Amino acid sequence: MKYTGIVLTAAVAVFLLFPVSAEASSFAKVGTSGAQFLKIGLGARGTAMGGAFIATADDPSAAFWNPACLVRVPGTQVQFTGMQWFADILYGGGIVSHEVEGVGIFSAQFAMLQSGDMDVTTVANPEGTGETFSCNDMVAGISFSRMLTDRFSAGMTVKYVREQWDDISAGGIAVDIGTLYDTGFKTLRIGMTIQHFGAEITPGGEYRTYYSGDDSTEVYESYSMPMIFKLGMAMDIINRGPHFLTVEVDGIHPSDNVEQLGVGTEYWYNNMFALRGGYRINTDEEGLTAGAGFNIPVSGKTISLDYAYADWNRLDMVHQASLGFVF
Repeated sequence: MKYTGIVLTAAVAVFLLFPVSAEASSFAKVGTSGAQFLKIGLGARGTAMGGAFIATADDPSAAFWNPACLVRVPGTQVQFTGMQWFADILYGGGIVSHEVEGVGIFSAQFAMLQSGDMDVTTVANPEGTGETFSCNDMVAGISFSRMLTDRFSAGMTVKYVREQWDDISAGGIAVDIGTLYDTGFKTLRIGMTIQHFGAEITPGGEYRTYYSGDDSTEVYESYSMPMIFKLGMAMDIINRGPHFLTVEVDGIHPSDNVEQLGVGTEYWYNNMFALRGGYRINTDEEGLTAGAGFNIPVSGKTISLDYAYADWNRLDMVHQASLGFVF
């Protein structure tokens, strides 16, 4: 019976990664959802492993990657993450987690994306009107996770998502649901998560197009959240003396793109220095990721420093850093 979950998960993974639709149908999904900033990884460890982190996470960033993994985050911990996205866009946030003995793990998260000032252009003034505007996105949420059996945990995040473009904004509620199962076969773990599940959101107000005339206005259409289903398997393949090596493979099924695969590894030496690497398969631009980390003991506490690099091929390279505190 203990291997039944492994067999079922493997079957689901095969179905998940099998190209069930034609290429044209897959491309038809692109651009069908908004709030794309929710896809940006919050936490340098997971980013450095190519996003293959939903069965490995054991720091506060688990609230983003898979809330069920928060059961692997003891005590009280805080983590801050910052990065410069493409076109000088800034993205960052913080997560705090707290263990309540006998109840479970609670967490709160907040993240914001800021575009900076951009020129206002119109059909009549394609070079700019002299005015500027900005785009600002944010997400704030709370998470809870607990062990349901000695091998199975579940977690949930409820979050408020808001996008703002100049004086137009849209907001709504989204939910992340995750599970983590320890198979009992060596250190094999199976994680599953559904991220950004929620109703469509609609920008408020009305607008006038160039062709609608002076007295004609239109309302904005609603759009979907970028829901993603992930299924991952992780195993600690080396645990000998100061050496510790974890490997994870994640299948990724986004609602607005083709199926993808993430592969990641993490090597720790004496639980003080880490090297990480990953790769994203079946994406247009994403590919190689890498990073490093340090655990620094200070007065009986621990400070963690993590760095991640992501190669986006024809787009800019992206660098991300996280700073964590274990109390």
